[in-house]
Amino acid sequence: MTQADDSSLNQLDSALHHLLVQRPFAGLAMAEQLNCFAETINQVTTAYRVTVWTLSADLRYLKRVAVAADSSNDPPKVLGVDASILAILKTSDVTTSNTENRDALDAILAQLPQGKLDALALCPLVQNGDIYGALLLEYHRQDANDAQNVPSGNESRFAQAVAGLISLSMAQAQFVETDSTVADYKKRLGIFSQMAVDRLWETDKDLKVTSVISGPTTVAPEGAHLIGLRPWEVATRRPLHGDWGPTVTAMENREVIKDLTLVDYNPDGSKSYREANGEPQFDKDGQFTGYIGVTRDITDRIVREAELSTIDQRYRNASKLAHLGHWIWDRNADCCSYCSPEMAEIFGVSVDEYLGRTTSFAKDQLWYHPDDRDRYRDLVETACETGSGWTITVRITRDDGSIRHLKQWAEPGYDDTGRVVSTLGVLLDVTDQVELSEDLKDSRAKLANLVDNLPGALFRIKLDDNWSAVYRSKGYYRQFVEPSRQSDDWDTFGSESLFQVDDADKRYLRQVIEDAVAQNKPYEIEYGVTTLDGDQRWVWERGRPVLAENGDIELEGIMIDATEKHLTEQALVKSQRGEAIGQLTGGVAHDFNNLLAVILGNLELVRDDITDPNLLKMLDASINATTRGADLTRNMLAFARKAKLEPTELNLNDLILNTQNWIMRTLPSHIEVNTHLADDIWTIRADPSSTESALLNLIINARDAMREGGKLTIETANLVIDAETIQSKFEDIDPGEYVMMAVSDTGHGISKDTLKQVFEPFFTTKAPGDGSGLGLSMIDGFIRQSGGTVRVYSEERVGTTFKLFFNAMTPPDTPPKPPVSAAPVHKIQQGGRILVAEDESGVLTILVSVLRKAGYDVVATSSGDAALAMFEQDPNFDLLVTDVVMPGHLLGPGLVRALRAIRPDLPAIFLTGYAAEATVHGNGLRPEDIRLMKPIRRAELLSTIAEVLQTTTQSDPD
Repeated sequence: MTQADDSSLNQLDSALHHLLVQRPFAGLAMAEQLNCFAETINQVTTAYRVTVWTLSADLRYLKRVAVAADSSNDPPKVLGVDASILAILKTSDVTTSNTENRDALDAILAQLPQGKLDALALCPLVQNGDIYGALLLEYHRQDANDAQNVPSGNESRFAQAVAGLISLSMAQAQFVETDSTVADYKKRLGIFSQMAVDRLWETDKDLKVTSVISGPTTVAPEGAHLIGLRPWEVATRRPLHGDWGPTVTAMENREVIKDLTLVDYNPDGSKSYREANGEPQFDKDGQFTGYIGVTRDITDRIVREAELSTIDQRYRNASKLAHLGHWIWDRNADCCSYCSPEMAEIFGVSVDEYLGRTTSFAKDQLWYHPDDRDRYRDLVETACETGSGWTITVRITRDDGSIRHLKQWAEPGYDDTGRVVSTLGVLLDVTDQVELSEDLKDSRAKLANLVDNLPGALFRIKLDDNWSAVYRSKGYYRQFVEPSRQSDDWDTFGSESLFQVDDADKRYLRQVIEDAVAQNKPYEIEYGVTTLDGDQRWVWERGRPVLAENGDIELEGIMIDATEKHLTEQALVKSQRGEAIGQLTGGVAHDFNNLLAVILGNLELVRDDITDPNLLKMLDASINATTRGADLTRNMLAFARKAKLEPTELNLNDLILNTQNWIMRTLPSHIEVNTHLADDIWTIRADPSSTESALLNLIINARDAMREGGKLTIETANLVIDAETIQSKFEDIDPGEYVMMAVSDTGHGISKDTLKQVFEPFFTTKAPGDGSGLGLSMIDGFIRQSGGTVRVYSEERVGTTFKLFFNAMTPPDTPPKPPVSAAPVHKIQQGGRILVAEDESGVLTILVSVLRKAGYDVVATSSGDAALAMFEQDPNFDLLVTDVVMPGHLLGPGLVRALRAIRPDLPAIFLTGYAAEATVHGNGLRPEDIRLMKPIRRAELLSTIAEVLQTTTQSDPD
């Protein structure tokens, strides 16, 4: 579509919008309405003459009722109509003389002046099947080829739309004329006809209908089914509005019935409407004798009012949906006489307030932005002087200080004498479009600036030998051609590639691109380049083949300076050599410590039962040798994990609270944060920055694991690990006093396979760009270098706990602990039968030994499923001791629920690596259920078991 076509289409749309919204023909006589339509069409189309014709009652001729334009060659006043023209008039389509229907219009063409006529458009005026006439547009050509192009499709559609408006106006005029004729006829009738009645009705004193007399305008007489019934007892009739209640009350109170609208449901499914009036009658003694009244059939009026209401509502809905404001300016009174609700809403006030504040043109200007007032005033004054309309985009300032951009259209309004008496206008709030346009310009400028300042470049090149440039951003020259150059003037460079690429890289690059083009897919590649300055740089490039407008295949993509990344990777390769040795050393030490932990635990158990001094001496020597082996593995681990730290005295509670003051603000509101900090926490010696960094990393990981929300718990506790501690994955931590810090979440958890790799460098389960994979490995290295350890416990769909163990500084006022042998060992003289479920074989062995040595009958299982099977065979157990996370279908909480379905009174003790507040994360366990955190001292375990069994025994009524 050409620019001229766009302009013509906009002009046609504007004219149609004016007719639909402003309705300049409203209130005019029919002849003036038709002239208004003809003049509007003539102003915006290329037709040199526009005429409106009405069809005679005998369908034999068309009578001219309106003409616009060329008056020097007036058309005839009537046109004969034959069968072919009548057939065209019965349609609603535009018929033109430069199409295959030309022959059908020959009868019309022959009757019109031929001086300029080359083409004709005929638009039937049809409404609800009734033919009112035709709208004719006459065209003449400027050159030999013009006749093939007039009228245009846009003009034909416009003419057809206006023809519909003309038809609607004629139909409405006919309704008015019909109403007038009927009213005159009724007026001449007698009393019965003067009351515009269709029926006369009477009732007796009991309000039952006694007679119904049809009037002369009755279409269909009512049946005898009304006789003997009260009006509200007629099943097929009811009031149009509301129910019968007010009518019944009025008639029982002998009140006049006036203008009661009734609706009748006819047997054929249609509805008819009547207006009823009635007056009570009294005899000479004043006794009530009944009602006499009339009904009038108002079906046509109701239907017509509904149609007019629908048409009016359509106009209103169209304005409301389009958010168009309407206004009328009274030029005589110099004030705004009408303001639509939409317009008042745009100005931010009510209709009454707007009208009250716009009582003169000077006051009207106060609405407008000071910078736009002169331009708006000049435009309006010119339009008033010339009797024309206007279109303008202008700003207003609302009472709240906000500025809105309005697009305004206005046209003059005329009285019956043709004098301009008003201005009618519409306006549309285009603030969003204006701001969007400004934002778009700003975004383009920012994008251009962003692209030009990337550490790389955007490009589009041709697939020729020189990679000829279609487009390259400034970063191409700044980063890869001549980085030392300060000027942004790159015009001196040609379009060819200006940096050097090694031949091997060049061959590989071309092969990668050719494969991408052949498969029509993106490519990525990294290669080295040499700039004009002689610098060696690395480029990471990602591109894709695209189709140019001329059909050639080109490449577009991005180039990023990857020099720093490449150098970092080289340094990492060097460091990984040492890291590999460290990992190997750490792995050997870890496995060896597993063996030492089992050996040490068993030696301590055997020593408790030996009294022979020689054997005790041998056992002590074995324990000392085991300890020296542990020292050796610690030295190996120290070799694998060395970093420069600046340890100082720290209180973990203070560090957590200080960190919480700022880091918690970064957590989303749907994550609940709880802290459980031990009283009188021991002091530790550690690097503050590394400790805070470790805590921060764990909090961020917990946040990422709870995308849908959850609970984050931070805990501290004093902990003693010694020879009596039941070893559970504490192979490489020295016995002694520790301060434990735990961070727990109720997120998605970590699978067992993944759990094995979480401390490996660069291992991460996060999406690319969301994590480096170094956070946990750094925590592990720092804690271990500081003499502590890290433990992680996790259950999928339940949550995860990370526990950091720091060496505690011996409190100055803390007396030395008694020797291990002084710790009491609790026994239950009457014995007890305990079912144990633990998947770690080493821990299970030591648990069984400790419990049996304490006098308990122990049945050991390695999973929750095995424990359930054992219990189903023999449920005679006094206690269940179970790990929380185990392989198989049943975890610890699930095992307890399954066993209690068989034995509801079964007590249970949980052994868990989770922090106390995050052990089972709401698995529905009982408040009295005991949860012991690993590692567990033997004395603590036995004391807890004794207490639980004793409580159970005392509560047993037997």
